[in-house]
Amino acid sequence: MIPADNALDKQDGFFNPFPGLRPFKIEESHLFFGREGQSEEILNKLSNEKFVAVIGASGSGKSSLIYCGLVPVLYGGFIGDQNSTWRIITTRPGNSPIENLSAAIIKETSDVNKTDDDIIKQKFNSSLLRSSSLGLVETVKQSFDLTKENILIIVDQFEELFRYKSSRKDLSTYNESEAFVKLLVNANKTKDVPIYIVLTMRSDFIGECSQFHELTELINDSNYLVPQMTREDFRMAVEGPVAVGGAEIEPQLVQSLLNEVGDNPDQLPILQHALMRTWDYWTEHSDTNLPISISDYEAIGKMEKALSEHANEAYDELSESEKWICESMFKTITEKGNDNRGIRHPTSIRNIASIAQADIEDVIRVVDPFRASGRSFITPAYDIKLNADSIIDLSHESLMRIWNKLKVWVEEEWNAVQMYMRLSEASEMFQLGKTGLWRPPDLQLALNWREKQKPTLSWAQRYNPAFERAIVYLETSDKEFRAEEENKVKLQKRQLRRSKVFAIVLGSAAIIAVALTLYSQSLKVEADRERKKAEEQKVLAEERKIIAEQQTEIAKEKEKEALEQKEEAERQRLFAEQKRLEAIRNAELAERQRLIALERQKEANQQRSIAEVNAVEARKQSAEAEKARQEAFRRRMLSISQSMAVKSQQILDNTQLKGLVAYQSYLFNKRYEGATHNPDVYLGLYYALKALKGQEFNAVNGHNGSVMDIAFIPETNILFSTGGDGKILKWNMEDLKIPFDTIVENPFVQRALAVTPDAKYMICGTDDSKIQLYSLTNSVSFVQDLIGHTSIIVALAVSSDSKFFVSVSNDKTIRKWDLSTLTSEVIMQIESKVNAIKISPDNKNLAIGTQDGKIILWDIENKTISRTVFEEAKNAVTALSFNHNGSWFASGDSKGNVKIWETKNYTLLETLEGHRSRIYDIDFSPDDQLVASSSLDGTVRMWDCNNINNQPVVLTDHESWVLSIAFSPDGKRLITSSNQKERILVWSTNSDFMANDVKTFLERNMTIDEWNVFVAKDVEYEKTLTELAK
Repeated sequence: MIPADNALDKQDGFFNPFPGLRPFKIEESHLFFGREGQSEEILNKLSNEKFVAVIGASGSGKSSLIYCGLVPVLYGGFIGDQNSTWRIITTRPGNSPIENLSAAIIKETSDVNKTDDDIIKQKFNSSLLRSSSLGLVETVKQSFDLTKENILIIVDQFEELFRYKSSRKDLSTYNESEAFVKLLVNANKTKDVPIYIVLTMRSDFIGECSQFHELTELINDSNYLVPQMTREDFRMAVEGPVAVGGAEIEPQLVQSLLNEVGDNPDQLPILQHALMRTWDYWTEHSDTNLPISISDYEAIGKMEKALSEHANEAYDELSESEKWICESMFKTITEKGNDNRGIRHPTSIRNIASIAQADIEDVIRVVDPFRASGRSFITPAYDIKLNADSIIDLSHESLMRIWNKLKVWVEEEWNAVQMYMRLSEASEMFQLGKTGLWRPPDLQLALNWREKQKPTLSWAQRYNPAFERAIVYLETSDKEFRAEEENKVKLQKRQLRRSKVFAIVLGSAAIIAVALTLYSQSLKVEADRERKKAEEQKVLAEERKIIAEQQTEIAKEKEKEALEQKEEAERQRLFAEQKRLEAIRNAELAERQRLIALERQKEANQQRSIAEVNAVEARKQSAEAEKARQEAFRRRMLSISQSMAVKSQQILDNTQLKGLVAYQSYLFNKRYEGATHNPDVYLGLYYALKALKGQEFNAVNGHNGSVMDIAFIPETNILFSTGGDGKILKWNMEDLKIPFDTIVENPFVQRALAVTPDAKYMICGTDDSKIQLYSLTNSVSFVQDLIGHTSIIVALAVSSDSKFFVSVSNDKTIRKWDLSTLTSEVIMQIESKVNAIKISPDNKNLAIGTQDGKIILWDIENKTISRTVFEEAKNAVTALSFNHNGSWFASGDSKGNVKIWETKNYTLLETLEGHRSRIYDIDFSPDDQLVASSSLDGTVRMWDCNNINNQPVVLTDHESWVLSIAFSPDGKRLITSSNQKERILVWSTNSDFMANDVKTFLERNMTIDEWNVFVAKDVEYEKTLTELAK
């Protein structure tokens, strides 16, 4: 079998990309699909509050979302005021939340094998954690270098804190839980220490948090409810890992899996397990040159049986004695709560051995098949060596609901625990003199339980420590009941002798009783006769009652009719009165009309002359009406143009028709003077080109990681790009078919790239704290490393005269570099992290955007802060840009807003909304007619600066964060890059360019029927392509 727990294990050139029941690991983030875009929302909340509670249903993938969504982003350096170095401490509350937290801290600071020194440190840390409510802060300060590292504490399965607290109701347990919560809350309150906290918790335990007031406030301020996966999300979770694993899967199998999953979030781990088993079967029994098929899936029992059959395979490998230990083990590590919810109960091997009355080695032999290669039913993973202190736990609660044997065991254990708790409570009450000994049936049920369960002290102490008292009570009840039974037997013998004496007396009494019985029978017959008469009278009375009620209803109906007739008569009277008044008014009106007619006759001559004047005015009004009619027609045609653009995007199966409709939409928009940058017309042409030229017609690939920055050589079509793979690539944007050139290959991440306006130098900022300078004269050549910063280079800005540039680093300094001498000076030190910098076109001011929500203007010549343009707490400024004539200044923030400022007094002109997440880059076109913004929501928005309130063109083809954008020097193209698929996209900035391109692919005109559908029946038909015969 292929080890599903290790995605690096391979067989026949393939590796199993599905983890089974367990969550994905951090190193498996490239296999994690179906939750795209969600980690950025968690990241924003964590960045703002340093805390976030991730809440979701059992099986919704909370842990995997953190390990494969959030953690890789943190390692990428997208949060943190000082640097991108992170320490990830993962813990679970379990039965000892503080002790487990101490162990997790030691694990992060030590080697894999725990030494005696580590044990001593763990005890010291545990004492320090318990010493005060700031114990976590002090422990972290002593364990890590907080000037260089950020600390993320992941408290996974946080609901265990409530399970532990409810299962042991003593005061020390409550104090332990409360102390653990206070450690987390106070660590969050200490703002000068970079401790970030993430909780994962099942949503059905959210109400339990109300026991801790401050924790409830924290969760209310920053929580993320994991949404239920859609059908398309599940499709990506199936097809994505298969593609990464280098295989294909039949579409019929994908549809079958999606139908079986339905809307049940609990099916996600079961789906992952079924896919893991299907992959294993496919690699072992099928032709791997063919796609994974339904027959492979059916061979493993499908989703409904795969998990249970797989677990039974492990169980069947055990001997009879080992099966008993197995049953005892699973009963120990699972529970059913008072609300019938199945919950996990992690337990050490030492305790399991004690409860099962087995050797530790025997328990380990039973554990191993359930965590073997290709199985992940219990943890730890198969590659971790077990010992007596190893904690055994289920990989996921769904095993309790799916594996038939475990369902029976959980129910049996529940019944056994309930019997023991009843017995313990009764023994306590008996000791206090508040109840007596047990008698059947309770006594017999308890004896049967003892015989079947064979309870031990180790087992009982998990639920109630008074095991001896309970057993003594049971035995005493049994002895007392047996003594009572013996006394009853003796008493029965004495009563038998007495019965013989009374036999004759009783016989005589029987004869008398028979006589009395016959007499009473005759009385009963008479009584029955009287009862029947009474019942008949009762029925008659009921019938009369019904008749009376019917008469009452009839009377009410008559009364209602009478009222209606009265109301109708009143209406007729009012109507007649109204007519009389109208006649009077008409007579008066006729007299007035006669007088008016005389007056009008006098005015007729006057009106004749006025009419001549009005004729001239009428001709003028007619001209204006015609103009209004034409304007109305123009607006209608623009509406049709917009509608056609939208409709063209919905045509999927006819590329010629799609292109025709989009191109005709463009012609109408241009003919009737529509907006130059109409977003619907633009997108209609763009998606027509995708259909005609291919889905990737505007994409180029070359990097092996995130493309983090791009820059053009001025007045050319040559583009440089760099990113997470350490490479700098050179592209010709005029012809995307020309292969790229690899200019540089470094072993570290490169975040910032700039080219001087005189085209002499290219500057690259690295994660290695160096700035690399390259000459662009004749060819690209390395000049030297510029040393000055001590941490990651975040951003670069070059002056318009190419005499200097400015750099900012996570070492909290901003440096100015002289390009003639290649020397630098620190011009500013700042406490908050700087996200963006830009130099004004006149080279007088440096704009600075900070994490704490400020835009600062630095006077470069006088070396002082000239003003703070903007300040908003908890809304980081993430992007800046000046337009080329210096009249406008744009900023982007973490809420997704783009703000436009005029630079004379730096007053706010407009706030452009639309993005759903942090703005990452902003750029103005060379002619300042367009401004584009990119965001972590995966979109680019292109705004018309002359009509800034018009809807922007929204570009959505990137599937993840858009990290950098740049207009080409001729303004014809917008280049964008992202952190996924390692690709760069090229977009036209003008619909005219795309329309000409679309036209070259069109081979016919629309038919009359097509024109009627997509234009309108009452709009005269015309040829879209006049040069074609049809």
